[in-house]
Amino acid sequence: MILKINFVTFILLLLISCKTIEPIAPENEVVAAPTIMQRSSNLALPIELNLEPYFKDIEKSIPKQFKGKEDNCSGVSYSYRFERDPIRFNGKGNSLEYEVNGKYALNLNYCAECTYLINSSGNCVIPRIYASCGVGESMRRANVAYTTKIQVASNLQLKSDTKLSSFETIDPCEITVFNYDATDKLKKEVSAELKKLEEEIDKTISEVDIRSEIKEVWKTLASPQQIGNYGYLSLQPKEISVSDINFVQKKAYLNVNMLFQPQITSQKPTTKVSELPKLSDYKAANGFNISLDIQANYDSLSSILNKELKGKQVMIKKNLVIFDSMEVQGALNNKLNLKVAFSGKRKGILFLVGTPVFDSVQQIITFPDLTFDLNTKNALLKSAKWLFNSKITDKLQEFAVFDLKPHLIEVKKSIEKELNREISMGIHLKGSIKDVSVGKIYPNNSQLLIRVHADGKMSVKM
Repeated sequence: MILKINFVTFILLLLISCKTIEPIAPENEVVAAPTIMQRSSNLALPIELNLEPYFKDIEKSIPKQFKGKEDNCSGVSYSYRFERDPIRFNGKGNSLEYEVNGKYALNLNYCAECTYLINSSGNCVIPRIYASCGVGESMRRANVAYTTKIQVASNLQLKSDTKLSSFETIDPCEITVFNYDATDKLKKEVSAELKKLEEEIDKTISEVDIRSEIKEVWKTLASPQQIGNYGYLSLQPKEISVSDINFVQKKAYLNVNMLFQPQITSQKPTTKVSELPKLSDYKAANGFNISLDIQANYDSLSSILNKELKGKQVMIKKNLVIFDSMEVQGALNNKLNLKVAFSGKRKGILFLVGTPVFDSVQQIITFPDLTFDLNTKNALLKSAKWLFNSKITDKLQEFAVFDLKPHLIEVKKSIEKELNREISMGIHLKGSIKDVSVGKIYPNNSQLLIRVHADGKMSVKM
């Protein structure tokens, strides 16, 4: 009788040991990720402006030749012709400087005494004495220079103040035959004509339309742009301020700073682009920052886990356990549910739960608190207590690792692609992402939301 009972007990134990372990799967319950609250950023947007086209307009607006004369009955009478070479432009600090070489020819005559008996215009009593400079010989040389100070008005139009800074005669015109130096007289007359051009230069500069170009930049930054598969980025600029202009040779540099509130949406927004506002007080800034969510699908994560875990083994009390697969099943609050199929001494399914934690140094997600689900724990205690062992969770922790570096590199490339393009004809946007960092991780129904912050810089070249 005792033999029979022992035999039955042996058979029952054998059946229990061969039974597949299949605990009830844990429930999935997701806490929705909070809406991204973007930080307001002061975007520093250095603008490089090529002045060559505007210099050509100024060149065209200034006459290449000036003529004048003064007829007197007594004393000195004269006529002159002044010709200029092409203007040499040079930007320096907050001013534009123009230099131009010129040459002049001067005809003079002198009458010592006049009589008005015959007509009211007078007649020279004695023969006039005639002389000239630069006539029938090389014209005399001169050098002219202008300085223009330029500012940006509140309506984003340029306002300038141009002054004739110098007019120097390199070759003086001294008439020894009647002891007369015509140089000062020439400078006075020609300078008067050149000064009339100050308003013409200022008018030409005021017609330089940087407002339209900055408006085009504003419109582009305000319009949503697709960032790879991550959604649509709208920078949503709010305010704009402009620094003083700095000139270096034939280029102008200024900083356009914008206060903006970036937004990432899964669907393309239909928000209306706001009008370009008046200038605010200039505020220095450096770069920008934005946040977005990377969506890591659980199927792709499971594939990564299987590559690392499949076929790995562990010995527990002389019993071999072989891991066949690992699958992300879903989420419970902020923890992921992992399903592990195993074989060896026993076979079956294990369910584990763990909180995904980002390692900023290695840029990986790990599960330091990975442990058996409650249903799995109960099943093991009833049928295979030896499997309820830390060697199992330790081994699974070792291989339950997600490397985020490829995702972060892809995010960086996607954003930089949108920051480096031609906005419109002749206006080029240039940007770079300095740093991409992970903020928080939110397990969802079918994917892991990884909230990423990106810091970068942007500039515009016109």
